[in-house]
Amino acid sequence: MKLLYKDPGYKYSVESISEFIKQDEFWSEPIFHFFPELLKFKGSFDESSDNKDIVKEISGTVFELYKSREKEIQSKVISYQENWNRYERLINERFSSIFQFDTSDIFNDLVCNITLNPISPRYLREHVFDVFYMNSDEGSMGSALHEIVHYLWFYLWNKKYKDSYEQYEAPSLIWILSEAVVEQILSDEEFNKINPYHESGNAYPYFYNMIVTGRSLYDYLNEIYKNNSMDKFMDESYQFMVENEKEIRRQML
Repeated sequence: MKLLYKDPGYKYSVESISEFIKQDEFWSEPIFHFFPELLKFKGSFDESSDNKDIVKEISGTVFELYKSREKEIQSKVISYQENWNRYERLINERFSSIFQFDTSDIFNDLVCNITLNPISPRYLREHVFDVFYMNSDEGSMGSALHEIVHYLWFYLWNKKYKDSYEQYEAPSLIWILSEAVVEQILSDEEFNKINPYHESGNAYPYFYNMIVTGRSLYDYLNEIYKNNSMDKFMDESYQFMVENEKEIRRQML
């Protein structure tokens, strides 16, 4: 498993920001927080329209934002890559142990685009994910580890269940599980040394406050994870999610 950092240019950020700026506050507010220049577009998207005029206006604003930050982004391409290269061997060793197969044999074409979008989506089929340019070198590593968990998790999941990649995206229950178990998988002493996010939590905040049948969601998942192989962890954790889906989804709101 190898990772290459790239600056995809301002047009990539335009497309990414335009996609998330029209969504609900959970996804759009971080964009407005970091770039108040884009607040004028809040609520401007029409679901019945292709919104080409708005995207064109956004493109002009994002271009100016990008040009004023281009040198910083280029420097991050270098520093993020150097940080990854420093720990690549360790990362493969730990993920190989956790997932119980040699991860150095797969995903040797992973690409991380450094963009203006703080949401930083990932694209499973394309082997691409994004990172926000304002991340520190250490923060970029934490983000990369989170996303790589998804690639490895769904690689095994697909081999095991032979289902569709369309089911691996929100709001699928399979997707919810994949986001929750990032906490168990990255709770590794060696990862903690290079991942600054382990102290605040590796997963979405709402998972840490979930109570299911009187206990913390993570009490259940931690117990299943510690007492099973990865193969059985997938089986039993998903069965738990199925049995408690209604309550889990309610607490995600």
